[in-house]
Amino acid sequence: MVQKLNQIPAERRWDIATRCADMVPFAYGQAFRNVVPERRREMDQVETEIWREMGKKQADIAKVLGYRVNSGVEVAETLSEISAIVLGPHLRGRVIPEAGDAATVITEECPMAANTERFRTEARQTCEHCNAYVTAATESLNPDYRLTSDRHMCMGDPSCRMTIEKIQR
Repeated sequence: MVQKLNQIPAERRWDIATRCADMVPFAYGQAFRNVVPERRREMDQVETEIWREMGKKQADIAKVLGYRVNSGVEVAETLSEISAIVLGPHLRGRVIPEAGDAATVITEECPMAANTERFRTEARQTCEHCNAYVTAATESLNPDYRLTSDRHMCMGDPSCRMTIEKIQR
């Protein structure tokens, strides 16, 4: 039975839309690398910059939606929530408050890691793109905080671990 758009539950539409959107950068990257393989490194740099620009837009989204970003926990929660909006319901994890003005984001399921396998993309490349996105997102949400990461699903770890902490000046 064919369904009209308004008959499809919003959550299902969101799932379909984000799955398609998540695949676009991987499909473009694959196509460009096949057409101009000798310019692979340049293509990686372009893609990294695109992901960085996507991350910078998190501050605009946070403002429109009324998210708070005045502490490490708030920045981590906002980063996680907006990333799930953008990347879809298959981005799953949790935020753990840490001592001082810091929080850790643990990602247990990620569409970027899934697309790395699906498109047979280099894990290092996906990891660089993701890092560009989350680093720029953190800086855009509150420039007084920085993000560091030490576990990456794309690189074979069971989860990603990123810490957001206040910059000591």
